[in-house]
Amino acid sequence: MTRIIVFPRLLAGRLARCARGAGAQVADRLIRVMTAAVVDRLDLDALVARVDVNRVADRVDVNRVADRVDVDRVVLRVDVDAVIARVDLVVLTRDVLQAIDLGQMVRDTSGGAAEGTVAALRVRSVRADRVVNHFADRLLHRPGADPQGTEGLGSTP
Repeated sequence: MTRIIVFPRLLAGRLARCARGAGAQVADRLIRVMTAAVVDRLDLDALVARVDVNRVADRVDVNRVADRVDVDRVVLRVDVDAVIARVDLVVLTRDVLQAIDLGQMVRDTSGGAAEGTVAALRVRSVRADRVVNHFADRLLHRPGADPQGTEGLGSTP
């Protein structure tokens, strides 16, 4: 027959570990059950009503929250047509035109073109006057009239 040698210290350690494991499981289960029972009996609305929301909001780091926001996902949920429908385009257009001063821009850009046009008209007017004067001089046989009819027709003042 074989004899089993039992070491009391070793056996006690094993029993303690087993008891602690079983005790921990029982304690965990007991805590879960009791916590659920306490929460079930609480009036959460009354508890939340006692919370100072402004004090909680003061403690929130808004920049940290904003860093976590997925802007692309937010934008995908936006109804752009509804946003545009709320914009007063007449007021927006008027404000933009005033801000960029479109009238002044038109005056500035067309001013150069208008000045060039006026200068060209003046030159043509002077040329036309010379042609008419020359024609009249020849017709009336005034002295000094160019018999060839070419004096001053191509020159500019």
